[in-house]
Amino acid sequence: MANHLNWKSELRTHVGNVRKHNEDAALARDAGGLWAVADGMGGHHAGEVASQKIVEQLDHLLLRAYLVDVVEQIEDALIKTNEDLLAYAQQELNGSKVGSTVACLFVRYGVAVAVWAGDSRVYLMRNHKLHRITHDHSKVQELVDKGDMTPAQAEQSSFRNMLTRAVGVHEHLCVDVNAILVEPSDRFLICTDGLYNEVGEAGLAKAMQIRSLSEAADTLLTETLNGDAKDNVTFIALQAH
Repeated sequence: MANHLNWKSELRTHVGNVRKHNEDAALARDAGGLWAVADGMGGHHAGEVASQKIVEQLDHLLLRAYLVDVVEQIEDALIKTNEDLLAYAQQELNGSKVGSTVACLFVRYGVAVAVWAGDSRVYLMRNHKLHRITHDHSKVQELVDKGDMTPAQAEQSSFRNMLTRAVGVHEHLCVDVNAILVEPSDRFLICTDGLYNEVGEAGLAKAMQIRSLSEAADTLLTETLNGDAKDNVTFIALQAH
């Protein structure tokens, strides 16, 4: 049954309560089974350039028939964007760094594949439980992995925004990939850190259990904006229908 699922999504993006520009970008191709969010960084609108370039490259993909080929297409698109952003930084920004996180989800043949770099995340909501299927590329995550910091300490750490990987920052981009088998009742949430840092994973889980996907998305955005919302916030909630 999972092989023949169609998907619908709810995309929300907002500048937040503090910043003047939204440097996030997102892509939702429900018919093609491809979704992505990107969180740009860099001064003078450079972050906006980086995140938009990622989304544009992914949106131009003519997705091939086989799952493994699509994963390769996504990786190649991100590697090309990495090269383009390094060149852009040299030509337009005197070598100043410009980059973006990316979290991408592709679903086909009953398999969901997450591809990511940075600390934007993909969550799976299954049987009323929220599971993170990406692993942050960040300094605090490294410290948590080593046992030098608890997850609670990581949430409060001043190093929280220090990334170990992102598109456009290093000469060679390495993305991570995680694949899971889809069940018909699954929901997914793809988001930038402006969402989960503000709402927390307990809040994400509660909202993602709301029956209406549109109401779930509206609730997540409202709860984010009711907080400090110092960062831009962008997310895509999706489910089979």
